[in-house]
Amino acid sequence: MIIWAKLLPYIKGAALLIAIVMAAKLYIAHVDRTARAEQKAADAAEVSRVRAEAKAADLEHARATEAAHAQGTKEANDALLPELEAARAGLADYARRLRAQATGGGVGGTDMSGASGGPDLADGSDPLPLLDDLDRCTEAVARLKNVQDWWLKFDPAS
Repeated sequence: MIIWAKLLPYIKGAALLIAIVMAAKLYIAHVDRTARAEQKAADAAEVSRVRAEAKAADLEHARATEAAHAQGTKEANDALLPELEAARAGLADYARRLRAQATGGGVGGTDMSGASGGPDLADGSDPLPLLDDLDRCTEAVARLKNVQDWWLKFDPAS
């Protein structure tokens, strides 16, 4: 028993040291968990803030792009009518020349073998029904050129 009596203060000191070390470990683990939770919350707040800024920037860019496209579309539509009128005037001139050649008024090598002549048309219809198709094609080409010009304003590759 005497040995235990002599070792008891050392055992109490070792137990106290073990208790202090365990308490320190528990405290450090608690501080670590708290710090990690706070960091996680801060990271989540930062991610939310960055996402909100990115969303606002994307929306602003989309609105600016939409406004630029609307302006380009307005300009293209405004330019379409004079282009279409000029194309139709060119087609009308071409049709007059074809009709003149078809009725024998012109000379040249135009083969009008399937087109009937103007003088022998009793109903007054157009001797060149193909001109209706040419009118539609002329309008389509003018519109497509207009769309192409519009697209080239916004295409980054051009």
